[in-house]
Amino acid sequence: MIEVNEQLAEVISNSRVAFINGQMAEAFKLAKEAIKLDENCADAYQCAANVCMSLSRYEDAIEYYQKAVNCDPNNGNRYFSLGYAQASVNKIAEAMQNFAKADELGLNEDAAGQMYHILGIVNQEFGKLDDALINLKKSELIIPADMDILKRKAVIYGLLDEITNGLQTANQMKLLAPSDYSGYQAAYILLKQAGRIDDAFKELRYARMNLPSFPFALCGDMVNYELVKHEQDGDTIHFEKALAYIKHFLKKEKPSIADVVECYLTAADLYLQLEDAEKVIECLTAAEKPVFSYNNGVLFGEYTPQQLDPNSILNEMNANLYRYEQLSVEQLEAMRKSGTYITPTEESKADNEEYKLTDETFDISVEDRDRINRMYIGAYTLLEDNRKIMYYALELQKSQEPSMVELGWYTEARAMRDLNLDGWQDQYGSVIKKLRNNILKDPTDINAMILRVRCLIDTEQFDEAEEKCKYLKEELQKPLMEELNEAKNGGK
Repeated sequence: MIEVNEQLAEVISNSRVAFINGQMAEAFKLAKEAIKLDENCADAYQCAANVCMSLSRYEDAIEYYQKAVNCDPNNGNRYFSLGYAQASVNKIAEAMQNFAKADELGLNEDAAGQMYHILGIVNQEFGKLDDALINLKKSELIIPADMDILKRKAVIYGLLDEITNGLQTANQMKLLAPSDYSGYQAAYILLKQAGRIDDAFKELRYARMNLPSFPFALCGDMVNYELVKHEQDGDTIHFEKALAYIKHFLKKEKPSIADVVECYLTAADLYLQLEDAEKVIECLTAAEKPVFSYNNGVLFGEYTPQQLDPNSILNEMNANLYRYEQLSVEQLEAMRKSGTYITPTEESKADNEEYKLTDETFDISVEDRDRINRMYIGAYTLLEDNRKIMYYALELQKSQEPSMVELGWYTEARAMRDLNLDGWQDQYGSVIKKLRNNILKDPTDINAMILRVRCLIDTEQFDEAEEKCKYLKEELQKPLMEELNEAKNGGK
């Protein structure tokens, strides 16, 4: 018997070692061997379950964890493991029962910290924000300095409109991970939510100054800031600034293919706002062939980042090369002129190598395909190329998104009218009928309601258009009534 126990302990130990070293097949084989040696050994089932969890075989993991619980029913850690696996496949009710049992029996600190963390996530997903904060704070007491907990707390404080607490959490994130953009981003979102847009932009500037790189998320938020400013003052210079950020990111960083596609699509949208149809088409074509386009410098190849004044020390200070806070301007200038200001280093071959995307396959998502087709329609509308508009309208009708299909119907009919093709009136009639049917199926389909009004305006059914327009909210009525009045006065 002693011999069997020693053999069992050794097999379990070997299984754990194999698991730690990523040898999953061997770890599972040894766990099964341990189960054969003793069918009532909870640790053997635990080993098998841990391997299944790592391989995302959650149902198998649940089965083995349940057997571990059956063998060791007074161990809270066993219930936690079972609950964790159940939560992984969204069996929330069962997971909560096992977490409650684990809490009742007691469990080790690491497991307790993870359990409260998971409970916080579940609470957040179900909209129980106060409960989520309580559980996340419990987890934080056991597992301090966890970025995921801090991120979730910041989001929850934002949802609760507790801006001060959210900003304090964002500052904790900056201290914990100074090279991570997350803390700055949390502060930016919270300050923007509070209407403090200029303070929000300061967070982006500080991030740009202090981070060693220009991450994609920061680039996206800087673009977002310019769009918010455009909403405030209507100045198109904000679109130009946003484009400069995108070009800088593409030129100076090492983006993924997904980042490149998003940059090209965002740039296309900005050029559409600037009514530069040729640039829109260039960016959309680039998004469809991201590897070739990026490697050949499409959009950013001729871009030159703005150079700082030679006498400025901002760039060096931003890079944190030296701390010159205590030095006078005269001392700094003398150091710059004498050549002691920065010690130049010879760039390695690797530093000089131009970054290229690998030629791996990349499929445009269905959502991005819709964006591309919609913006092609926008570009060719600017160019008044109705045949191209019809082509992309038909492409849009292949979408999985009902609102995009509806837009495709309307756009096709309008292009037929503008080309004065035979049957364009019948086409409008067909579209109006399909939109009406969609509204009957879903009375909340605002997109269909708006497009139906536009169809009625286009076909000069002004009284009915005005009547249907009254069903919409006031903010939606205004632009449609402007279109209607313009059409009544002879405009298309």
